[in-house]
Parts: sequence; structure tokens; C-alpha cells
Amino acid sequence: MGKLRLGLVFLLVLASGCQVLYRYRPVPVLVRDAETKKPIANADVHLSYPLARDSLAPFDSSQRTGADGIAHLRAAPYGDFGVRVEASAAGYLPDQISISTESIQRIEPVHPFENAERRKPEFVVEMYAEPRFTVELIVPSGYRGRIRAEVEPRDDIAVPPGQRSFCYEVVDGFVRIKGPSLVLRRVYPSDYHARYADGTPLTGEMTLQKVGFRWLRGQDKEQYFVIGTQPEYDMQRRYAE
Repeated sequence: MGKLRLGLVFLLVLASGCQVLYRYRPVPVLVRDAETKKPIANADVHLSYPLARDSLAPFDSSQRTGADGIAHLRAAPYGDFGVRVEASAAGYLPDQISISTESIQRIEPVHPFENAERRKPEFVVEMYAEPRFTVELIVPSGYRGRIRAEVEPRDDIAVPPGQRSFCYEVVDGFVRIKGPSLVLRRVYPSDYHARYADGTPLTGEMTLQKVGFRWLRGQDKEQYFVIGTQPEYDMQRRYAE
């Protein structure tokens, strides 16, 4: 029994030692406002190894940014998927970047007597100030039924400063949502809203008589919504299965 315990202790020490023996590189990350480009202080920044199932993977790294918007993290070249850096801060929409293993490998380890915190950031995470981005569908007054939306993110379309809501007109149950990639990749089904052309808002509430607006289903760049009562929505959902 004593030998078994000693063996378990040895394995735990070995596992911890493997993580410690990785040759970590300094990874200074700048977190800034996506629109003003000003540094964001007091942002929480976390570096992790996505899809790493090995218990001997390198340690994650976390730090809060200083007044200069920089978090001084560390990472080791490991695996095929590199590292993920996530940032969040009060009043901002969280965001993240991915850094390849090759990029980590190219970073010089800390030299003897070097102050790694003097290194300039090589990686930047940009965050947009709240509120969340939303897409509003303008629907012909009185329309009821299914809406098919084709989502077309465009890298060549810039985000207008300060704009958070983007409107698109629905014609014959169809709408093409062409907009900035930076916006549309942050918009989830719950961020879609609708109103009739006469200004009447459509909420997510549906009853036997009350007409509402809800997401039905979607995949990749095609999304489906329903405007109708609860029974009409239930029927559309059965057809979609």
C-alpha cells in the first residue's frame, strides 16, 4: 500500500514537473478599443490551449491589463492548434484571437537578467464598446410566415463608428443581410429583431392571438425566422424537423 502511494506521488510530481519544464515564451498582448484604438485598462486576459486533452499540457496564463492596456502572459509551443487569447472588460463585448504554435515558437524565450515586461506587444485584441450588435428586419406591414435570411459577411465593409444596429428590408419572405464581417460574426439568433414597416415592433412573445417574431433554425450563412402566433410557429417548427 505504501509503495502504491509513493508511486502515485511520483506520478503527480512528474506531471507537474513536465508542465514546469516547458520553455515558456513571454506573450505581451495589447487590448484596445476597436474604434478609438485607445488601450483598455483593467481588462481580464486569459491564454489557453484549445482542444488540448493531454493532462501534461502547459499551464494557462492570465493577467489583467495595466493602464497601457498590456497584459504580460506566457505560452509554450504546444500541439497543433496554438493558443487562444480571450479578453473581457466592463462595458465591452468580449473578444478573442488565435495564435499559431509557429508564432509562439518564433518568440525568443526570456534571456538571463531580461525584464520581459519591457517587450512590446506582438499581438492585439480589439474589443467593441457595448451595447451588443443587433440586426433589425423591416417586414411589410401585416406579413405573417417564414423569413429566409442569407447572411453575407463582407471583409471590405467597414463598421461605421458607434453604429450597433443594422437594418435590412424583407421582401416576399426573403432578406439578404450583407454587412461587415466584424459585426455579423458577433450577431447571434437572439440579436435579431423585427418590426413592421409602419413602425410596430415585433417581440418574441407569441400567444394564440398575439403575433411575434422568433428564430426558427439556421446553419452557417442561412437563417430562418417566423412571424406569427404560437400555433403558427409550432407548425413551422414541425415542418422544419
